[in-house]
Amino acid sequence: MRPLGVLIEFQPGAVLLTIRRSKTDQHAEGRVVAVVHGQHAATDPIAALDAWLRHRGTEPGRMFTSLRSGSVTREPISGEAISIVLRKRARGAGHATSAAVAGVALDRIAAQTRHKRLSTLIERYIRPAQAMEHTSSRDLGL
Repeated sequence: MRPLGVLIEFQPGAVLLTIRRSKTDQHAEGRVVAVVHGQHAATDPIAALDAWLRHRGTEPGRMFTSLRSGSVTREPISGEAISIVLRKRARGAGHATSAAVAGVALDRIAAQTRHKRLSTLIERYIRPAQAMEHTSSRDLGL
């Protein structure tokens, strides 16, 4: 069995994340997810990773560790804590919705967000985006 965790590989203009195992990959087949620079500093995932590494340090060990009173510890945070933070940030950034509005294909959105159930992706993100795009109130100039 391979060790749990994520391998991070910096590339020009991107970061490749090799996710060795996850709840949707119980057989540890692994998956590579590419992350590119954002267009805005406040939502640039690579800039955020760089900032964390400056704070955390670059020595080997777990990437995401606990913070206690603003100080980095070596205690790992739980997978659930990571999931909560990522979901909250993804909703705040509106990646799936923004991608749908921009016309990105559903399979590409699902590959990036790692949604296995397309129905969830469509119901929670795509249809609301379509409703916002097609509403007549947009044309009223209110």
